Amino acid sequence: MKIRFFASRGLCLFILMSAAAGLSAQTRSKSATSLYDDAYREQQAGNYYGAVESYREALQLNPQYGDAWYNLATCVYNLGEYDLAVEYADNALRYSRRTSEIQNLKGIALISLGRMDEAKETFNAILAKYPNDIDARFGLAELKLYGGSLSSAENLYLDALKRDGKNRKALLSLALVSAEEGKNDLAEKYIRQAIEYHNGDPEVYYLASYLATKRGNLTEAERMVRSAIQINANYDRAYELLSNILYEQRRYNEVIDLCDYRISRNRSLTGAWYLKGLSQKRLGNSEGAIATFSTGLTIDPYDEVMRFALEQIACSTLSVEDPRRAKWAAFHINKAKEFKRNFDGPSERYEYQKALSVDPLNATARQSFANMLERDGFYELYLQQLKFIKENETLTSTTEIQKDENTPKTTVKRTAQQVKNDDTIEALESMMSDNLAHKWSIDPFYLDKSRWNIGIYFVESGVQILHADVEEIVSLAVGSIFEGVPSTAVNVQTTAVSGYGDAYHQARTSGRDYFIILSAGETERSFSLDAQVFSGRTGTKTTDMHIYRTGNDRFAKTLRRLRQAVLDILPIRGNILNNATNTLLVDLGKSDGIVKGAVFDVVKQGKIKTVDTGTGVVYNSSDTLGTFTVTKANEEIAEGEYKKKGFYDVLNVGDEIVLVKLPDNAEGQSTEGNAVTDTKPAANAEGEPATQAAETAERESLKESMKVQAQESPLINMIRSIL
Repeated sequence: MKIRFFASRGLCLFILMSAAAGLSAQTRSKSATSLYDDAYREQQAGNYYGAVESYREALQLNPQYGDAWYNLATCVYNLGEYDLAVEYADNALRYSRRTSEIQNLKGIALISLGRMDEAKETFNAILAKYPNDIDARFGLAELKLYGGSLSSAENLYLDALKRDGKNRKALLSLALVSAEEGKNDLAEKYIRQAIEYHNGDPEVYYLASYLATKRGNLTEAERMVRSAIQINANYDRAYELLSNILYEQRRYNEVIDLCDYRISRNRSLTGAWYLKGLSQKRLGNSEGAIATFSTGLTIDPYDEVMRFALEQIACSTLSVEDPRRAKWAAFHINKAKEFKRNFDGPSERYEYQKALSVDPLNATARQSFANMLERDGFYELYLQQLKFIKENETLTSTTEIQKDENTPKTTVKRTAQQVKNDDTIEALESMMSDNLAHKWSIDPFYLDKSRWNIGIYFVESGVQILHADVEEIVSLAVGSIFEGVPSTAVNVQTTAVSGYGDAYHQARTSGRDYFIILSAGETERSFSLDAQVFSGRTGTKTTDMHIYRTGNDRFAKTLRRLRQAVLDILPIRGNILNNATNTLLVDLGKSDGIVKGAVFDVVKQGKIKTVDTGTGVVYNSSDTLGTFTVTKANEEIAEGEYKKKGFYDVLNVGDEIVLVKLPDNAEGQSTEGNAVTDTKPAANAEGEPATQAAETAERESLKESMKVQAQESPLINMIRSIL
């Protein structure tokens, strides 16, 4: 036993000594310090992924390496992992003496997480210990920018500049903030100082070019950005800005050449593909633009602005039967299926409608949309969709040789879905033989239900870094999303207006009820849309709408929210189709939110007009003919009791009705929405929400506007990008 014990102990000792020798050799070849140096070089080159890997390896060897924790936090911050940045910064504070630097990084990461109060406490704690810390002032200034206080941010940057008169970030930040406030002379002063003190820095010239574009001085902007490229020939941001400047100058061939150069260096630059496609479109090369956009979308399928640009040019130039449409529609169909799995009905409907706008003959999308109508109880609309599918269905046929007659016989095969649709059509037509349409001998699907004439306009905002022409594209997208709203006729002005006066003139002379001036803003992670709604008759402001969305599908969500916001202020109006002894037939039904018991004013044709200021409509009491109360509502039409006002009945077919009140807790109202809920006006004559769904939407909108959000903006992102 003793011999065995000593032998075993000797073997273990030998193994431990060998392992120690191996570890020592490994440490000598890759020590924590050498791994740190490798990581730092990767970090300086902008390869944050490689840097993260090496920093983590260094920390495995030395978990108390404070500088490694700090730089690891910096790298993950630059990769957008803000939770990890805070965690690693806290670790760094345990082991590093660079307290203020680490706390400043943590504060900026907290801002990115929307934890504004914690960020403010962090920066104030730094200043309490280090009163002259400039970076803490930069952090507090950023908090002021998120709060919308440009002047307070400006004062903090000035305070930093007093402590370091040549500080690069303070000068550049002041130039950007001054330009945002409209103080162009002051902005130029700061940018000139930055160039004087840092004339070998390409970023200084880049920002000088950016500010020149905001002032509309494209010649100066081009000169400055070319200076940045001369200093650093690999500065892709400068090439990106230059290509946008050239695009704004309509030098499209040069833009294409520059985009090709950027793509040759980095094929994954979707912005280059986008701008190249736009330039090809401007040159009349539609096929080239479609091909370029398609390639860009294979790299980034979720670039919503580029996808809409592709779909818009495809829909306006390609035939309905073009087989490529099916591929583009498939993207929306697959997204709709994802939303269905997540029980997101409104998003699912939107994607099927987008698929059908791209490929109207797509049987898969139309069948799915029809099934949603059936699910929500809109059987007349369901029947309409099934008939469209049947009229455009594709049948397969086979040919066989008959043994007895030795002659070919062709057999047409129908799919199970086609057979089911045929049976359903027959059953629904039989079921609807006693509905209002048959009773009054009218086809409701040929009715012109347009009540609101709305003009969409935009003002050119100059060079856009992420998506050029974004205002034009979003205006076209707004027009597109309103195509499924029968009660609105939306006209999009595809060229920029000079301002409010130009838009008002065009809207009034065109007889618009309302006109909307749109302006868009975007960052890599957010999209915002401002819509100023005006009366087309008086030109007075009706309301302002601000919509801000982040994350996936932010462009689509912004469009849908705008549509809902506009419809929620439009009163429900209809026309009288027939009159039979005080029983009226009107062109409003369940798809318009109408239920039994709804009460309307009956007004002479053409006498309803928008109010001078605010939402709602107005009409003289002398033009009011009586009241109409719904007794039975089908999907597109309704009938009810008419009570005339006065002794004589002067009602004519074609006179109008406007909603006064819907019954409380009426059957059929829903706050959840259905396949047609978000495509109809939802206000009464006063412009107030008439349905539960509209009231819910208004409450949510109010809560959203009161919520303190860390909303990104191009200004904030530009300042944050200053190294």
